[in-house]
Formats: sequence, C-alpha cells, structure tokens
Amino acid sequence: MSTEAQIEANRNNAEHSTGPRTEAGKARSARNALRHGVYSMAKLIPGEDPEELDALTKGMLNDLNPLNTHETELVNQLIDFQWRLRRVTNEEARILSAEAPDYKALNNISLHGARVKRQYSAGLKEFQALHQKSLKIFWEDMTTAEKIVEANKILNRPTNLEEFGFVFPLEAVERRIRRRKLIALTIRKGGNVEFGYKPMPGEEEDLPLAA
Repeated sequence: MSTEAQIEANRNNAEHSTGPRTEAGKARSARNALRHGVYSMAKLIPGEDPEELDALTKGMLNDLNPLNTHETELVNQLIDFQWRLRRVTNEEARILSAEAPDYKALNNISLHGARVKRQYSAGLKEFQALHQKSLKIFWEDMTTAEKIVEANKILNRPTNLEEFGFVFPLEAVERRIRRRKLIALTIRKGGNVEFGYKPMPGEEEDLPLAA
C-alpha cells in the first residue's frame, strides 16, 4: 500500500509532467498513438474511411431494425464493437507483414480483440432479448390499432391513433389491413374457385392493385 509520502510524490510528479518536450519526442508520441489506435474509443482515427463506417452503420441498423431509443443505443454500441474489431484485424495484418513481426504486440492485440468480441456477443444477446419483447408489444399494439381503424371505418368516422397512445402512422395501419385482406381473399379464391367462389360485396373493390 502506498504511503502518504509516496502519494504526495506521485502527485507532484504528475503536476510537473508536461509530456514530450522536443519535436522528435512529440512526433514519436504521435506515432505511438496511431500505432495503438486499435485501442482508441474514437469513431474514426487517421487512415480510416468514413464511408466504410457509414456503410457498416446503415447495414447494421437495417439488419437489426431497432424499435426504440434503448434498442438504438445498443445497436450503436454493437456498431462500435464491430468497427474496433476491424481495427484489430488490420493491426494484426500490419504486424504480421513486417520483416520482423512483434509477436508480443500481436499477442496483446489478439487479447484485446478477444475482449471486444466478448463485449459484442454480450451486447448482441442483450439486444436480441430486448428486441423480442419489443416486437411482441409492437404487434400487439398494431393488432389493436387495426381493430380501431376498421371499427371507425364501419361507423364512418375518422381515426386519430394518437388519441389511443399509438405512434403508428394511420397509412401504415391501413396498408397492413389491406395486405391482410388481400392475403385472406387470395386464399379463399384459391380454395373455392372450383366451387364457384364469389367475393363478398366490396371485398375486391377495397383492395388496391398493389398492396
């Protein structure tokens, strides 16, 4: 355990430390920072392509499809982990391509990569569990919204879904209703055409040509 004298000495040393003072020292420090950029938490470091990061971001958002703010934050963390794993791969390749590979540095980088992979796996599991619950709530709410829209249509009155606490656009709910009717109508026609099936009045008229 450090004594009070040691703590005070460490504090004084820290206060008087100004980092590299010469231009050569500053340049060397900058190179070290870049060399170990694999550990950086920054979104981009020198030499990285912002378009590549943008493509990764759009791709993962599209694949994972977060449904709320919490899920979006988790996806952002997953994007960050994936981007840092690419840094690990690039740094490993750089080390191995050297005439005299630094295997100690390679081992350190590999350990860091393994740690980031574990973080990614844990984050993905957390997202999937939350997303599953969110989807269940989403479709339950969508089904309720559909019933409200259909009831109001029968009563010939307008629908304001916000009054019921829903965030769905009315057009999206109506489109889902049309698609559901189209699927049901297609199944009924396919199963009954040989028996002289005829749609109920208004069934086909309510369906757009492309739903």
